[in-house]
Amino acid sequence: MQGKSYIASDAFCGPHISVARSRGTIDYAAMKILLPLLLLGAAPLGDNAQTYLVSVVALPLKQGESLESFAFATWGVEFLAVCRIPGGWRIKAGSSATPDGTLEGEGSHGATWFNEPSPDELRDLVLVKLSRPVQREDVRDNTGNALIPATFNGSAVISARDREQTRGLDYRNMELRAADRCPAR
Repeated sequence: MQGKSYIASDAFCGPHISVARSRGTIDYAAMKILLPLLLLGAAPLGDNAQTYLVSVVALPLKQGESLESFAFATWGVEFLAVCRIPGGWRIKAGSSATPDGTLEGEGSHGATWFNEPSPDELRDLVLVKLSRPVQREDVRDNTGNALIPATFNGSAVISARDREQTRGLDYRNMELRAADRCPAR
């Protein structure tokens, strides 16, 4: 199962129709009825589930900027293991009894912050299991309310000299590589 890498947008893409691209065919009224049932019956992941090593990549950094922290809200992601913790960082990963979860990282001070868009220290960070394809964006009803969140949605705190700013992160900042365990270190 090792060897292939995917950007999260391509991960676990068997023959399916992307929900994000087929909005015209979605019955939003039916989804409103089925969503609570889905949440109540958040069944264990089935035989179609696939496991991946997740790397945080393509961070929105400009010259002279550093990554202080990142946080992703996840949907339909089962966290199996934190595979590595970069020096001077705290990594938090997990989910609740429902399909939502979090992946967060925070550097302890400026010397530990990353100043490159795809640092090696954030490669193969966690091992996860996905039961369905990565959903690129929220599925919304006719009024704009999110019925089903995107698989990965987050933000990064970026530092540049004497200022901080928050920038958005999404599926493009997650690289998935098929694997069944954390790599040996």
